[in-house]
Amino acid sequence: MGVTMNIPLSKPDTGDREIEQVVEVLRSNRLSLGPKLAEFEKKFGAYVGTPYAIATNSGTSALHLAVRALGIGPGDEVITTPFSFVASANCILYQGARPIFVDIDRETLNLDPRQVRRFLVECCVMDTRRKIVRNQKTGGIVKAVLPVHVFGLPCQMDAITAIAREFGLHVLEDACEALGAEFGGRKAGTFGDAAVFAFYPNKQMTTGEGGMIVTHNQWIAKMCRSLRNQGRDDQSSWLRHVHLGFNY
Repeated sequence: MGVTMNIPLSKPDTGDREIEQVVEVLRSNRLSLGPKLAEFEKKFGAYVGTPYAIATNSGTSALHLAVRALGIGPGDEVITTPFSFVASANCILYQGARPIFVDIDRETLNLDPRQVRRFLVECCVMDTRRKIVRNQKTGGIVKAVLPVHVFGLPCQMDAITAIAREFGLHVLEDACEALGAEFGGRKAGTFGDAAVFAFYPNKQMTTGEGGMIVTHNQWIAKMCRSLRNQGRDDQSSWLRHVHLGFNY
């Protein structure tokens, strides 16, 4: 007779060191946007390999800010995977844009670059004068590709980024489940215009809740820092708001 065993996908590992660090912050009276946050961002960016890292209150918030910072809005479309947590589609819908689901590779369960190319070639037309890609079926403008590194296995980022360059599309990596994973000797999260990580309790590292945007682009980083904090201008007073921001 077989033995049935319940093996959890993941669970948080919280020890004395983590508890000490949380208590240290609680006793500092700096419970938001304090020096520990800046230290975390700096060390996280250095580990991943990007010059900018912007922390948020969740991975979903990070995805939303990254989509917004890329200028995606109503009438735009983003190619992504149907095999994912709902947040990777919701972040597109939040901006009034449309997720375009392209099939996955049956071996990796990740977005299939061959299907991405097939969609762009068969369903879209490229307006070289305006430098846009239009979906012939919907009339929407395809702005970006949002691959998700499912269960920590990186997508074929060389093929995806090559396709994106060919068609002039942004790349936003959902690396929420792939902290530390590598593809071709490079860490997940370093291939696109921006990438997002999450620190929910089922991730490789948890802060209870939390997310992180990483990017090589100074403008994207500055925009995300402003948007996460009610659209404040980081060069001026606390009550100067230059964007429609969020409490992220």
